[in-house]
Amino acid sequence: MAPDCLTVDVPPSGTVAVFSDLHLGQEMSATSASLERDLIARLDRWSGPGVVVLNGDMVELWAEPGGTVAGALDAHPRLAATLRAFADGPERRLLVVVGNQDAALAWDRDAARTLRERLGAECALAVDLVFDTPAGPRKVRCEHGHAFDPANALRDPRNPLDSPLGQHIVQEVVPELRKTPFLADVGALTDPNEVGRFLASRLVYRQLAPRAWWLLAPLVLALVGRVPVAVAASARWRVADAVPRWFLVIGVGLVLDVLALVLVGVLVARGVYAALATSRFGARGARLNAVPRTAAAAWCERGWAGLITGHTHQPELTRLVDGFYANSGCAARVVVARRSWWLLPPVFQAVLRCSWVELDVAGDLRVRLVHGEVCAGEATWLERRLIRGHRATDGSARVVASLPGDGVWPLPEPALRRYAHSRRTRLVAAVVVMAVGVWGLVSAVLPPLRPRLAALLLLMPVQGPQAAAAATVFASVALLVVAWGLRRGRSVACAAAVGLLVASALLHLVKGLDVEEALVALAAAGWLVWRRSAFPAHPQRRHVRIAALVLLGATGAVTALSLLVARVAGASVEATLQAAVGRLIGDTAAPLPTTAPMITPALAALGLSLLVVLGWLLLRPRVLRAATAGHREADLARAREIVARHGGDTLAYFALRDDKSFFFEGDCVIAYDVRDGVCLVSPDPIGPAQQWVQAWTQFLGHADRHGWPVAVVGAAQGWLPVYQAAGMRAVPLGDEAIVNCTAFTLEGRPMKGLRNGYHKVARAGYTVRFHDPATIPVTLADQLRQLAAHSRQGDAERGFSMTLSRLFDPRDTGLLLSVAYDPTGRPDAFCHWVPAADIAGWSLDLMRRRTDAEVPNGLTDFVIIETIQHLRTQGQWGLALNFAVMRAVLAGERSSGPLGALQRRVLTRLGADTQMASLWRYNEKYHPVWRPRYVILSGLGNAPLQGLAIAAAEGVLELPGRRTRRDRVVREAASPPTG
Repeated sequence: MAPDCLTVDVPPSGTVAVFSDLHLGQEMSATSASLERDLIARLDRWSGPGVVVLNGDMVELWAEPGGTVAGALDAHPRLAATLRAFADGPERRLLVVVGNQDAALAWDRDAARTLRERLGAECALAVDLVFDTPAGPRKVRCEHGHAFDPANALRDPRNPLDSPLGQHIVQEVVPELRKTPFLADVGALTDPNEVGRFLASRLVYRQLAPRAWWLLAPLVLALVGRVPVAVAASARWRVADAVPRWFLVIGVGLVLDVLALVLVGVLVARGVYAALATSRFGARGARLNAVPRTAAAAWCERGWAGLITGHTHQPELTRLVDGFYANSGCAARVVVARRSWWLLPPVFQAVLRCSWVELDVAGDLRVRLVHGEVCAGEATWLERRLIRGHRATDGSARVVASLPGDGVWPLPEPALRRYAHSRRTRLVAAVVVMAVGVWGLVSAVLPPLRPRLAALLLLMPVQGPQAAAAATVFASVALLVVAWGLRRGRSVACAAAVGLLVASALLHLVKGLDVEEALVALAAAGWLVWRRSAFPAHPQRRHVRIAALVLLGATGAVTALSLLVARVAGASVEATLQAAVGRLIGDTAAPLPTTAPMITPALAALGLSLLVVLGWLLLRPRVLRAATAGHREADLARAREIVARHGGDTLAYFALRDDKSFFFEGDCVIAYDVRDGVCLVSPDPIGPAQQWVQAWTQFLGHADRHGWPVAVVGAAQGWLPVYQAAGMRAVPLGDEAIVNCTAFTLEGRPMKGLRNGYHKVARAGYTVRFHDPATIPVTLADQLRQLAAHSRQGDAERGFSMTLSRLFDPRDTGLLLSVAYDPTGRPDAFCHWVPAADIAGWSLDLMRRRTDAEVPNGLTDFVIIETIQHLRTQGQWGLALNFAVMRAVLAGERSSGPLGALQRRVLTRLGADTQMASLWRYNEKYHPVWRPRYVILSGLGNAPLQGLAIAAAEGVLELPGRRTRRDRVVREAASPPTG
């Protein structure tokens, strides 16, 4: 019989992969064939020692009562052969954990023998994985997780008569439901509590929707009923005049009928869904992962590093206070609920999901959740069109979360989705308002329809339509100006757009009874009022005061000009002022009492200039206010505490730069700076992983209220799901080189150049000593500052995301300084390092060598190699070196073919001045692990502005005249103190 628990010592440098819920049946299906290929591909890529854990429900025995383990393996011979080949490898083990649907493995000796003989597998009810880390052994518990589910928990796993409620549902109820075709997927639901919603959704989309064509009957009757009216009208009036009019009436009526029928259909579908969706079908399981997650916290309090379960088919990775909880998901076909458009019910979509958990040791225990899914293809055409906010993927499995350092999965996305929806609203609003503005300009230029104009002239003189046409031009130009503000989320732009749209609607009616343009403008205004919450950025008070002064000055100038013209011409001041104001908006109907040719174009130019200046002042982003000295020190102290507690990333310590401001939310801190109206964030937010989504959501709201587009520089891969959930775009920036100090060696042919340079510098008598920068002698600090200033280009250290901007600050305790001394004791080179707990080592801040005297080549390599050897003796693992921009493209890893060659040529040319290729080759000498980094943009529309801001912040691009107060802060911090 299967033991209660197996304790397995993971081999050094070994990897563990935990799969669960394969549900292998007695026949090969299209679903199992697809998932089998994914699992085989992962095992074929395996190198070195390791352990594979099949964490429960490997074989489907409940749904196929006559099935056997041998039958399932016979149906999947390639997977069985791959598992056997893995188990036969050196220092490898294959473990099978007993689940609920293959519970027979716990008591059936023949089934256990089959696994042992055909796969070389060992069976157990649970597995404890023991990893040897520099901090000591760490233990991870693996069990299937059905024990946390009351409907599927087995009281006695070794009793063949034990039959929980879940078994009866799977064997007796689900087969009856599957006899109805549109309910065939009910057994694949990931959440059994959603059976009622599933039934209601399928009834609406697969039973009611195909019969919706019956709604055409009342539409046809309504159309036929209008024909006699049109015929009678044609007989009473002349046909040539009546036919176009009644065709218009019939067309408008038809459109209204269609809209009414669509509304009725949506309300009926929603009503049917609401009536049925509340029903429950007897929850066969616990509410997803809440119970095992709570149990994991208890396990971690007792000393375990974490708990891994399966059973729920819901992949998850969550950081806990003393460890982690992971759910390995499944490799099976599942049905998940997707959001739909409007008020329609959710769509339940079948997907092929393949996910698993991987663990290894790299300085510390690392956990990665790998996930991939693809649509199974059974959704109807209507269901596919109604799925909202879910991007189609190719199904390839990728790392979606990892610990330590990177995110959690799944993301609590509702708040982030609201932000993404607000951004889409702004984009749509800008496009719509711009389109209305362009349409207004075209309409104002074209002559009005004669019948409409004739009817209008019965009510007002011809000067009225002419003035309205001129004012329409002004209002349309103003709409084009405020469209930019709408894209940036400005509240003033929203209010101005609503007012201008309403005014445009009235002007369209006055200038020629243009009903169509007026209706579109009013509809756009109503939609903006409805979506006004998407525009939270208010103008800065200083900008409002300046705008008021500009408006007051323009008013005074026009008034003074009017008084002067009236006095010279002897005309009425009131009439002259009215004519001058009219010319500000392009209205020349009222005559000016002067023949001077330049006054009219000058007033028109003044009006347009005033419009642009006021728009720029009221729509520009808010300026980041500098904090007071006391407030700045308090924020810095709080940020330093959070970085010390949670900042394990290689870029985390650079959040404490002097030119960064801090935003706090809970136990998280976000370091940012505003440059040219763009909010630059670097590094990723720092804090507990459970608070990442909340912190990022609050910060995006903070940036929105100030009108700042947000860009993240140097984002880690684990943060991408958070950013993408907010609708932001990730652009590959390059790769960070991380050297494994424990495995680094100078031996071997590939290391010949580095080895020779190292020994040459050593023979020259150079030595490296290690210091705490906060406590080094003042004389040495002055010498190193002078050395750094001599080899630096410009007044300050370049960089925003990967440099600290200061040296030897007493507040920066716990840093590392590697100094190379020549035989006389003169310091000739140094490397400044900041702590990086995630790699159990250090991250490079600054690397400098003497340029005012002759020093041997390879001196900086000598310092780095000595530092690597020093860290190895200290039991530390990683050393992060320089960052290589677009390394994967330059190395030909990301793209191939003509396009990839073109990209490499372009980057090589562009990187001649920025040393892209040389940095990559310099780092490659150390054979590092490459960790990708990204730039996160808030949208393609902001990409040029954000790109310029990032280039200027990193020192790649220096714009003339762009020295700011913050630049002075960085220069002063990098310069030696005086007197």
